[in-house]
Amino acid sequence: MSEPVLLEHRGDVAIVTLNVPEKRNALGVSLYRALSQTLTSLQDDPSVRALVLHGGKHFCSGGDISSLDSAPLAMRSAMHVGHRAVRALIGGRLPAVAAVSGSAFGAGFSLAMACDFVIGDPSTTLCAAFGKVALTPDYGLMWTLPQRIGIGRARELLMLCRQVGAEEALSMHLIDRLVGPGETLDAALQLAKELAAASPGAIATTKAMLSRSPLSLDTMLAWEADTQSLLARTQDLQEGVRAFAERRPPAFRGE
Repeated sequence: MSEPVLLEHRGDVAIVTLNVPEKRNALGVSLYRALSQTLTSLQDDPSVRALVLHGGKHFCSGGDISSLDSAPLAMRSAMHVGHRAVRALIGGRLPAVAAVSGSAFGAGFSLAMACDFVIGDPSTTLCAAFGKVALTPDYGLMWTLPQRIGIGRARELLMLCRQVGAEEALSMHLIDRLVGPGETLDAALQLAKELAAASPGAIATTKAMLSRSPLSLDTMLAWEADTQSLLARTQDLQEGVRAFAERRPPAFRGE
């Protein structure tokens, strides 16, 4: 049996591939466990500065209903495992880019929305399909979706389970960039390389703050003061100042 999740390193970018194509990457036990483990472990790998999440021809068709355990305690335990992946994508230090071709339904839609940026192509179709099987949206979708498209549009997609094609998804800001057929992975990798070249401290603290939104003004300002005072003592800041004065791209090292 092939591995449910593949991991490839391209320099300081990690490519995480969902690898159950015969089920369109439906999130069965082996897949969601491996995905959570992989995404969590990457946060502790100092050689990685950004990640790409993709699934080949079809990103992810959602939860694998055939393996669903309806026992409440078992379901709760399974949800907690999946939540590790969500927390890593949203609140982890690594900027995450989703390369979404084909369908991203249910929890697959949730995984895409948990990433910082989403690249789509003409085959991309998104759907919060949970209600079609009498389930509530999960994997953080009721937190991420309103932030991307507003509460009104989020309510429509979550309650009506309407499928959204690539062009409409771009206009609604469900995806950030629309590229040609078969180009999502290359485009996502290019964007991830740009993010990997940014200051790791600035990226990590920005993601940490955004993962706590919405914040009160006073809480956000306090967070700014705390993080800026720490980042001001880093070698990356000194490198950024030198690069600006010398009119060259900075070479941040996360130090």
